[in-house]
Order: sequence, then structure tokens, then C-alpha cells
Amino acid sequence: MKTLKYNYPWTHWVVDDFLSPECLAELKSVDHEGSQPLPGRRVGGDRIFIGSEHAEQYPHMHKLWQDLHAGEIKKYFESHTGLDYTNLYPRVEVISDLGDFYLERHHDMLEKRLTALVYTDRARLYPGTVLEDGYVIESQDNRCMFFVPSEHTWHSYPATHFDTVRRAMQINYWTVPSPSGPTL
Repeated sequence: MKTLKYNYPWTHWVVDDFLSPECLAELKSVDHEGSQPLPGRRVGGDRIFIGSEHAEQYPHMHKLWQDLHAGEIKKYFESHTGLDYTNLYPRVEVISDLGDFYLERHHDMLEKRLTALVYTDRARLYPGTVLEDGYVIESQDNRCMFFVPSEHTWHSYPATHFDTVRRAMQINYWTVPSPSGPTL
């Protein structure tokens, strides 16, 4: 995978064709609609976190989740960020935004050591993430943008009405068991 590193407005990486074709197809096939119960934030609601209970239902996303523990994907992220993700808690979330949505300007919780977002064109390609200074990550099908959260990695998502499900995937590594999501 050809991965591009950007240092403006803060360090982040972008890679196209991130998920295997099978994993991408599986992500797009999930029958789920989410809502944003707390405007401006991604908390609560009916969320899907991939874990061992999904081994049969979503075998390719389950394999991705396993590879985050000890596999090629873990090594991939470690090689780019320079961090060791051993003994951390990976989390994979299927994002299914629908209706009115926006994310306030924020930086991720500092208990996270990686934030990765994989965009898709499941029903339609929606806008990408806004970083500082109005810098927008252009969304493309199967594009992954990732970064190491810090007090300087401010980002947001513009107010949008998703008339069809915006399907994406979020991948995180946590230093503590995540507030929601499975563990091995």
C-alpha cells in the first residue's frame, strides 16, 4: 500500500485501497442505520463494534480486528506511526450515519493512540473530515486517513444531512479498555 504522510496542518497519513476487496464489500453490506443522539459528538446511539461475536457474521472485518491485535495491519500502523501497539486495545466500529449530522471541532481522547477512518461510497460518497485551517481530507472509496491523537489534532465534520447511510469504518487503539467495544 502506498501511504502518503502529510505534516500540514498536523501529521496524518492517507492510503488508498486500504481494506481488502472482501472486507470493503462486507463493510458496505452491513444492514444498519445510526443516529446522532448527542448533536456534535459521536457518543451513544446504536453503534456496531466488531469483536469475536462477529466471527461468523462478518468474517473479513473480524479478521481485520484480529490483525489489529497481532498481524499485518498492526505492523502497518506501527511502521508509520513509530508506536508499539502491543498490549493496547483495538476497536473497530462500523459507522452508519443517517440524517442530520455534524462533529464539533475536537481532538480525540488522549487515551487513544491511533485514530483511523476508512471512507466508502456505499450509497454515495459524502464529504471528508475537516482538519485545522479548513483543510479537508478528500473522501474516496476505500481511502483511509489516520493519525496519532494529541492536543493538537483538532478536527470536525461539517453539518450535513445524510439522505442515505454514510458508511465508514473507524479504527482505534486505546491505552485502556474502550468505553464501548469488544476486547479479546
